[in-house]
Amino acid sequence: MKKIRGITLIELLITLIVLAILAGVAAPSFVRSIENRNLVSAAETLYSHLQLARSESLLRSEDVVFSVAGMGSTSWAFGLNQSAACDPTITDNTSANACVLPVDDGDGAFIAANDNVLYQISGSEYEDITMQMAVISGTFGNSTIFDPARGTTDGARQYTLTNASGSSIRVTLSLIGNIKVCSNDLSEYRSCT
Repeated sequence: MKKIRGITLIELLITLIVLAILAGVAAPSFVRSIENRNLVSAAETLYSHLQLARSESLLRSEDVVFSVAGMGSTSWAFGLNQSAACDPTITDNTSANACVLPVDDGDGAFIAANDNVLYQISGSEYEDITMQMAVISGTFGNSTIFDPARGTTDGARQYTLTNASGSSIRVTLSLIGNIKVCSNDLSEYRSCT
């Protein structure tokens, strides 16, 4: 007769205790990692929209305005508009002050609902990310104008995005239109000086 051997209750309890300890140690690191990925996503979106504003200005041979709202809070927003500042909190592309760029849909007639493409990002898409803006030089205000001749701006700005853990990423826009990203908290970016 063969003896059937299984695991004892003590072995099962020891295994569960070890797993609970490992989960307790790993959970805070996992949460911080998710917060940092969310921060990186917000910063990369800001960077790409600043690049888009510059390239659209050059492509269209017209001023493109990058507007922000809600700075210093988690309910920030930014958007692009042709020639004038806009309200980046508006989500209707037919509204008079919406952040839109017209794109002809090919029918030969301008109809705002069809031809205005909404270029607006809301901070509500990024949980617990705060954005602040500092004017480095140039005109003070909540908008930056990209010049179509050279892709330069009317003012240098520094945008700082910070998550709930206190990690931050800085996106800097220079007068000549250069956009740089740095962070003293995340290793995938160069350090800010």
